[in-house]
Amino acid sequence: MRAHLLTAALLLVSCDTTPEPRPPPSTRLVYPSGLAFWHPDGGPSTNGYLYVASANFDKCYDSGAVSALDLDALGLRPFGAPFTRSVEEDRATLLVDLGVGASANVQIDSFAGEMALWLPPGRSPRLFVPTRAEGSFLHAVDVGADGLSLTCVQGGSGRDCRDGALSLLDVPGATAGIPSAPGPVGVTVERTNPDSRVWVTHSEIVGPEESGREAEFQSYLVDLPAADPNRDALGVGNFSPLGTNGRLSGAANSAALGGRYVYVSGRNSSSTQLGALAARFILRLVDRNSTDRVLESDVELVYSVREARGVAVVQRPSVANPTVLDPNRERVYLLARGPDTLLVMDVENALQDLPTLHVVTAVPLPEGSSEVEVIPRTVGRGNIVAVTGSGDEAVALFDEEVGQLVAQVLVGEQDPSQPAQPFGLAADVRGNSARLFASTFGDGRVAVIDIPDLDRPQDARMVARIGPRQLRDPRQGTSVCQETSP
Repeated sequence: MRAHLLTAALLLVSCDTTPEPRPPPSTRLVYPSGLAFWHPDGGPSTNGYLYVASANFDKCYDSGAVSALDLDALGLRPFGAPFTRSVEEDRATLLVDLGVGASANVQIDSFAGEMALWLPPGRSPRLFVPTRAEGSFLHAVDVGADGLSLTCVQGGSGRDCRDGALSLLDVPGATAGIPSAPGPVGVTVERTNPDSRVWVTHSEIVGPEESGREAEFQSYLVDLPAADPNRDALGVGNFSPLGTNGRLSGAANSAALGGRYVYVSGRNSSSTQLGALAARFILRLVDRNSTDRVLESDVELVYSVREARGVAVVQRPSVANPTVLDPNRERVYLLARGPDTLLVMDVENALQDLPTLHVVTAVPLPEGSSEVEVIPRTVGRGNIVAVTGSGDEAVALFDEEVGQLVAQVLVGEQDPSQPAQPFGLAADVRGNSARLFASTFGDGRVAVIDIPDLDRPQDARMVARIGPRQLRDPRQGTSVCQETSP
């Protein structure tokens, strides 16, 4: 009898096929994508806090993650300080110990996209991250007053924000899965508006399961209250169709908020039924007063490009008084691909029913343009525009006052077997200085670029890389799953 019991126990053990948990490591970043930055006013922090989404692109771990980094504790040079070392010495600065405590790291779903930060008066930040994992989720994560403590807004168990995350596929009131937003990638929010909504784009179009006609497919711009990004606030009315008035919908990549309109960039798309499709628009404007009203910019009729990626918008100075911003005048910066180009466009009557838009300039860019960040100078002066290119090893800087690229800051190792693939951008701008953070998706780090004097953006240089380099298996082109979180 004893032998039979032992055999049965061994069989039970051998039949247990439950995989060992593989949480994402807190000691490094895994395919970092979206970034956000916060420097608390009046606090003791010199350099502030950086928030990084790890996309877990090759599914090496059970999930992605959001990590909070204390830039002072990392040993980053003081913000705005003049350069005292050589370019080579600054480039060699490696801050490999992230120092991420248990409360400064939460799990999210894999395939994270952009990140947006909401900071209304009287509270600490809230982070929004869309993820393209199977459920197409929007995650919301609150930051504590200490800048480091992260908590799941939508529920979650302990440090795992996947439980309770908002699926943009399972929409109350939808019919046969329509509307929905598969493959969410872009997100934006009015940073300081307490009544702001969070806006989300997605990269796959949706239509009837049995249909093969593109005209029956649609894509959407999703909006939710930033204060309540939960299922009880989601319904079919939160999905604004981008294909209106007989236009093919196409898919969207990014969105930027103007005073009245949401500027939405268009990209190549796909669906299960139709396969891969070319972009159907480059830039559309969604009326925030009536989101079923969508305006076509027709940019592609003026400047021929294949598709678009990042987009940003700022107010322009008043004609009557160039030292004051005019909310009825806006400037849009759009990253195009095929060819890679920074399109700069001016919008007049930006608060009216019929705004007018014209291309001011088109600047050739390195390959694979992805994200754009505007670094403002004082009102009345030209801005500095930073651009990442996933097919390049550098962050490019365009100076409006010069009218051309003034710097291409190398952020990678120029290793053809492991390209850096700079993607996400965040900026710290104070006084006449700026600091850029660029996630290098391919090597698992964040590059830090300093511009101590905004009058001389050509002097910009990388001053540190945050995180250990992501190891890569050259045979498979994926990262090496060499550790779990301690």
